[in-house]
Amino acid sequence: MALGTASIWILASCQAYSAGAATTTAGTSPAAIKSPAAPGAPVAGVIARPPTPLYGPGETLITAPSNQVVWVLINSAYLYRSEDRGATWEQRPLPPHIMLPPAISFVSESEGWLLTTGSPETQCNAESQVIWHTVDAGTTWQPLPGSGIAEAQCKENISFVNSRQGFLTAWDDNGRPTVYRSSDGGLTWAGTKLPDPPGFSTSGAGDALRAGLIRAFPGTLLVSAYGMSESGVQGFVFHSSDGGVTWTWLARLDSGVNSIAFVTGSRWLRIGNDSSGVETTDAGRTWHQFTTDYADAAGVASVFVFADDLVGYGSVRGGIQVTTDGGARWERITTPGIYQPG
Repeated sequence: MALGTASIWILASCQAYSAGAATTTAGTSPAAIKSPAAPGAPVAGVIARPPTPLYGPGETLITAPSNQVVWVLINSAYLYRSEDRGATWEQRPLPPHIMLPPAISFVSESEGWLLTTGSPETQCNAESQVIWHTVDAGTTWQPLPGSGIAEAQCKENISFVNSRQGFLTAWDDNGRPTVYRSSDGGLTWAGTKLPDPPGFSTSGAGDALRAGLIRAFPGTLLVSAYGMSESGVQGFVFHSSDGGVTWTWLARLDSGVNSIAFVTGSRWLRIGNDSSGVETTDAGRTWHQFTTDYADAAGVASVFVFADDLVGYGSVRGGIQVTTDGGARWERITTPGIYQPG
């Protein structure tokens, strides 16, 4: 079964930190936040109760480890778990020390990781990070060494596909993105640069790709990457058949801001906020129209994540919708803690 994680920052050119937001005064260094040299002692998680209610629009990170379990992180501060596809929610504790907006990845109803970072240098030349791990749904969190992750570049997405195998992406304005991989649950990491795909040249000054979340399917890993060039925003899909040691360009994505959802290794969707969609069933070689009733009034693109080939979630500005038929029909569910009229 493929594991799914999504973030409102998944589009590499349009989400996460903007190039301007991810800068500090020239010559400054990242805030002093370092991964420990060895796993630290587990510490008790902390629950900060949100105001009642939180008013949207909000920020929602989603990770869907199974077709029943889904986790969301609201406004970078409030973690919730549902074991019934979002019908009911329970707030869960977070690590006690979180810096910049974190990223999350869970592989079950109890085990997950959280990435948090210090302040980046100008143009994301460098940024420090800490990776936390929980095996008891956030009751306790353990800081991991993060050995092998360079200080260079901004760290953006974390995605574990099982209890051992995980990935972390990093980027900067002047170089190719790095995909780090771990095979020991996040203790040690090794990095590989994504190659420039056909028609795109990393030239610096913002003309560089940013990679999204890694998805795992039988025999392959997939990742999307978007970036600016002289011709505008360009998107690409890369794949790896050796666990992330090497990456190869697989497909080009049409221009636009609709994020790609990997439903299976060969079936991908791009869904707009206006009930429009396109679908490929041959890993991006051809595309055709896809009928869907997904709609949202937000003026920015939704982000989609699928737990398996049927169950998926769409999110924009705090709102969440769920599908149980592979993306054709969608139902709005309650976003925990956030009031949304209508």
